[in-house]
Amino acid sequence: MSSNEAVAEQMRHHHAHMVVELERLATELRAAALEGRDSSRERAALVAWTEDVLLPHAEEEERGTYPAAAGLPEAALLIDAMLREHVLIRAMADAVREIDPPLAAAAWGRALSATFDSHQAKENDLILPLLVRSGTVDLASLAGHHD
Repeated sequence: MSSNEAVAEQMRHHHAHMVVELERLATELRAAALEGRDSSRERAALVAWTEDVLLPHAEEEERGTYPAAAGLPEAALLIDAMLREHVLIRAMADAVREIDPPLAAAAWGRALSATFDSHQAKENDLILPLLVRSGTVDLASLAGHHD
């Protein structure tokens, strides 16, 4: 396994962990809201995770792997679409934080989780393989901008 392949695998693992954690937090918020319980603790946990993990992760991609991939002709349009999804992800995170009633916030949390799951799958299945095969990108040098 090349160094790029090893780093790509670490990135995939990180994405998988993020998907599981976001799904868990969104599910906990939904359960509390559906049961009519005070869901402020679950909402706060989801909001904190998006602010501490998800949104910084997106910013790091925008500084690291995305510019590298955008330089590959076969990836330029994909990266444009991924950046547009980052705008959507940020808007959904804002909705989770700001929308009332709690059940509406929970619905936004579920939408955020589903959107991120789809988004990271494109990173794992399309962007990372393009970067690994490029022969011009050193993922290890970008890893500090991604994790």
